[in-house]
Amino acid sequence: MDSIVKIKMTPKEKTLVNRAVKILGTFTGIMAITGFGAMLFTQRHQPMVVPKIIGMDQSQAEKLLSSKNLLLKVARSVFDEHVPLGLISDQLPKANNYVKHGQTIEVVLSKGNPKVKVPTVLHLSLPQAQMALAGAHLRIGKESLVTSTIDPKDTVIAQVPETDELVDSFTDVNLLVSNGPTDPAFVMPELRNKPLELAFKSLRPAGITIDKIKNETHDDLDSETVISQVPPAGTKIQKKDSVSFVVSDKSGEGKAARYAKIQFDMPEGNPRRLQIDVLDSTGTKTIHNKMESPKDHIEVGVSVTGKASAQIYLNQEFVKEIPID
Repeated sequence: MDSIVKIKMTPKEKTLVNRAVKILGTFTGIMAITGFGAMLFTQRHQPMVVPKIIGMDQSQAEKLLSSKNLLLKVARSVFDEHVPLGLISDQLPKANNYVKHGQTIEVVLSKGNPKVKVPTVLHLSLPQAQMALAGAHLRIGKESLVTSTIDPKDTVIAQVPETDELVDSFTDVNLLVSNGPTDPAFVMPELRNKPLELAFKSLRPAGITIDKIKNETHDDLDSETVISQVPPAGTKIQKKDSVSFVVSDKSGEGKAARYAKIQFDMPEGNPRRLQIDVLDSTGTKTIHNKMESPKDHIEVGVSVTGKASAQIYLNQEFVKEIPID
């Protein structure tokens, strides 16, 4: 076992050593305090990254900001159709910006989707209904069509939600829309061996279009006699359906096209839609279809072939037939 060497110091030496120890302790303490202060200063002045708090409620946001030594202030509350009631819809400074410790983050709280009163769109046309709903911050939802003999085509018969109901803005409003009355069905008449002119007079008042006429040479028949028809007699057809015919034509009989002018004077009263249909050996065609004012004189030129005539309709009602020379 090693022996411990003891150093004997004089009283003066002991005093010097004690003084040195005290000085060293004081210096160490100063260094420690200085280092701790420097650390606090650095932490207090180091920039902080602003967290994203949009979508949180106020309590959650305050807790998160407090953990980062930041403060929260509610600047205002606004309606917001995309953010539920009570949640933060905006913040300033924005997320991921740098701020100092202790800085205040201002937020906007959502008041939720504002309630609006549903306007009535009953008996309006679809474009009118769309404008009325858009003006109330609502949208057209499902459109269901129903046959109606009372309500005009494309007008609103019913709506869900109903008039004056309070709903969130931009709610879909489902509409029941009139498809108008069902087009009446007609039975295709037997027109074989009849003049083409008779076919025209029989079909056009019902809205049936003669779509195609084909000529075949038959010297034993009068010109423009119906030889065959599609569809056949007895077939149920509806308005705006089309039919076609094969008609007779004598050999060597030329049918040069000619120019004709259709004239019509609008009657007194309200503006009405004038429709002029022409039939010749090539079929039927609409040569005029637009709104006209009372007492207007209408002249429409047309090229026709063979025997031809024109039919006049006002607001889709037959008025008269005009032969074309």
